[in-house]
Amino acid sequence: MNLAHRLLTSLLLLVLLLPAEALANEQIVTLHDGSQVKVFLFYPKDHGEGPWPLCVLISGGVANEYIARAQFWLGHELANQGWAIGVPVSPDDKAFFGDNARAIPQVITELQKNQQISPGKSLLVGVSNGGSSAIEIAARDPEQFLGVVAVPGILKNPDVLQDMKQLPMFIRIGEQDFLRWHQQLPALREQLIKAGAKVDAALVPGANHVFPLNWDELTPWLDSLTK
Repeated sequence: MNLAHRLLTSLLLLVLLLPAEALANEQIVTLHDGSQVKVFLFYPKDHGEGPWPLCVLISGGVANEYIARAQFWLGHELANQGWAIGVPVSPDDKAFFGDNARAIPQVITELQKNQQISPGKSLLVGVSNGGSSAIEIAARDPEQFLGVVAVPGILKNPDVLQDMKQLPMFIRIGEQDFLRWHQQLPALREQLIKAGAKVDAALVPGANHVFPLNWDELTPWLDSLTK
């Protein structure tokens, strides 16, 4: 079993330790091409009756159901911050890049028909490949989003980068990332700032590719998006 697989397996074990109330609802979204995307939904419990702003959590790896479930821990934590969380599952076991990236705005449109979810701009969050997907999806149409959290994430296709319209971006990469993404962070920060994004990017000391989030850093950043 390689290191990436071991990390994802460890995340799945975290799911099994979550209490029953952390389990998600499900919604099927039919895309324009007729394909279907399963979306797992989490709602806040201690943040009023809603509607709540939408956060789309893009899973790592190939974004299949196994990996989506492995990242329920993050969906649960974000719901505790007052967000309605949608976790889409790739319909073809391919990550949300390229043509698959175009599915996410369609998913958002359908989810926002739910009376428990606020209309308007949404937040994109992703871990690993999901963080890179979140950056690409936002780069294609930055005005649709409140911000991007990539923990970690890189820009795999610079050709999609355009005027980022001051889009807030929170990026963290482990300083010992086994994929060596940490070496790309200075160039990534420069690219995004040059394109007009508001970038909060840093290395996480001693961390590898997957790491615990520092909510003392992230929570104020998230709160600033909805003020």
